[in-house]
Amino acid sequence: MATTKDTAPPPTTTRELRGLALYREHGDEITHEGHGVYSVPGCSGGTYTVDLAVFGGTESCSCPDRAPVCKHIICATVYRATARAAARREQGERTAARARGARASLTPLAVSL
Repeated sequence: MATTKDTAPPPTTTRELRGLALYREHGDEITHEGHGVYSVPGCSGGTYTVDLAVFGGTESCSCPDRAPVCKHIICATVYRATARAAARREQGERTAARARGARASLTPLAVSL
């Protein structure tokens, strides 16, 4: 039988919390440069280039933090996920609106007896 300790998610790190805080405070300042590359503001005024390696490879950031995953990578990842979710919602709404329009344009056929 698995114990709670075996199934509990790993604790959230300070770096993850700082990445989430950076997104909350500066998410509207992030720019998508293309192909998984983002310009992410730093807390002290600079801007860092984050590559989320969407085509394979290793994620990277131009900040001086040498950890494999810095707060800027976490921030860009949250930004990307949020943008993708919004795009999926919009697409679903457009599809539903088209379906409603198609149903509304259907008229009953007149049957002559």
